[in-house]
Amino acid sequence: RTPRPSLSRSGRSGGAAGMSRHSKHSNDRSHFTHKERVDAGFAGTRKDVLGTECFLPFGHCALSLKCPKDPVCTPDGWIFDREYILESLLRQKAELHAEAKKYEEQEARKARQGKADEQDRELQELEDFRRADQGLMSQDDRHKKALARAAPVGLDDGPEQKKLRKGELLVVDKAQMREKSFWAASSTPSAAPAELKKVDPVAKCPMSGKKLRAKDLMSVKFEISDQRMYDGGGGRGVFCCAVSKDPITHQQAVVIKPSGIVVLESLLEGCVFKDMVCPVTGKKLKGKEDVLKLQQGGTGFASHNETQAKSFSFIRSGQGDARTQQGHLPRAGFCGLH
Repeated sequence: RTPRPSLSRSGRSGGAAGMSRHSKHSNDRSHFTHKERVDAGFAGTRKDVLGTECFLPFGHCALSLKCPKDPVCTPDGWIFDREYILESLLRQKAELHAEAKKYEEQEARKARQGKADEQDRELQELEDFRRADQGLMSQDDRHKKALARAAPVGLDDGPEQKKLRKGELLVVDKAQMREKSFWAASSTPSAAPAELKKVDPVAKCPMSGKKLRAKDLMSVKFEISDQRMYDGGGGRGVFCCAVSKDPITHQQAVVIKPSGIVVLESLLEGCVFKDMVCPVTGKKLKGKEDVLKLQQGGTGFASHNETQAKSFSFIRSGQGDARTQQGHLPRAGFCGLH
């Protein structure tokens, strides 16, 4: 057996024909690896941790992103300003009405087309019956063969090509030829428009996507903890619990339906469910169903909400890189990285 050549410290054999190390040729492949594609700027996934400023503070309108002047909440606990949510519902109603009208026009057009096709079939049946009754549909084809033998050689591009008689000129309808011509852009047939589907005429909540009516909105009475912050447009902790006076940031808060008072969930057992009355107004509650949980305010802690955002892009852009490298993402209302 021939002994293996010893390797020196440089990683090469002591022989004349040295062997290169694998680490120097790790990228010498016939295909691109995922890391090489990402380094070249293709097919990359970007991640970023969302800070507290990226989430909507508690009690703010989910449409205007500001402190509501006339706060209301939905049955799912989303808080809106009455003016903005009613405007959104009216706009949805108008759009749905327009879509429903287009759908009705489409159905009426389809009905007219079906009726016209049925009339054409009936007329064709009558015409076939009339020709058969007059004896024009003869099965004797001797005259056809005689005409075929006497006719000169004409255009014979296909089995359905009409043969010319002696002295007959070829008549070509250019308009009919242009109908399905690939080279005539003005006459190229286009795809049929997409068929519209029947729409649901009921407006939906912009956040939960569930059906929402104006009468489902419940008034909410927030207690302001910082009037200066409230006058400045709001912020985190601008509202507080009506009983403990603690600012509400990420804690779970509830609204008492009969009175609209907002309190912390941790105080329900000792202040509300004990006597089944509102601790501020004294209104009686029918049961625990008169207490509705409100949506919590977001924070930068992973234990409270999802704090990581991902964005996949096939090709990197300098604008997207600049936005990602600036630090945290935009404030409330953030929808994606880029």
